[in-house]
Amino acid sequence: LALGALVLLWLGFTSIHQVGPKEKAIVTTFGKYTRTLTPGLNYTFPWPFQNVAVENVSEFRLEQIPQGTEQRLMLTGDKNLVDLSYVVRWNIKDLKRYKFQLSDPQGTVDEVAGAAMRASVAEESLESICSGAGRADTENAVKTRMQEVLYAYKSGIAIQGVQIKKTDP
Repeated sequence: LALGALVLLWLGFTSIHQVGPKEKAIVTTFGKYTRTLTPGLNYTFPWPFQNVAVENVSEFRLEQIPQGTEQRLMLTGDKNLVDLSYVVRWNIKDLKRYKFQLSDPQGTVDEVAGAAMRASVAEESLESICSGAGRADTENAVKTRMQEVLYAYKSGIAIQGVQIKKTDP
């Protein structure tokens, strides 16, 4: 009787999954992708046959660049150096690609943001980057470049926006 109760508890706790309204979940069978679970009550085969990883797909994640006391000096189009601090806002668009296409999605966002920012700053003058209108153009150019690269990587990541926080000529 006790063994039967343990088996029922094992089946209940490892087969029934509640996925929240802002979440999705990936089901893997013996480590291989099987399906994506939508919000609500879902059933799977018990662990260790199937494993479920739940992820909040609607939250906006913020990536502060540079992090800590690190400096990211960039060369402008008119050959001036500028130290930029900026924030990238992103979220998960396709959970399957996000989980399985990149080994380090957050690190990839950081690296792609740095490359896109350097390329966009190199096309602008220092005055343009420091002014309001030029800064907005640079932010839009970075967002577009980032999204193109992340789309090419099939990353499952959507860039929502880039905001330059400060400039120090």
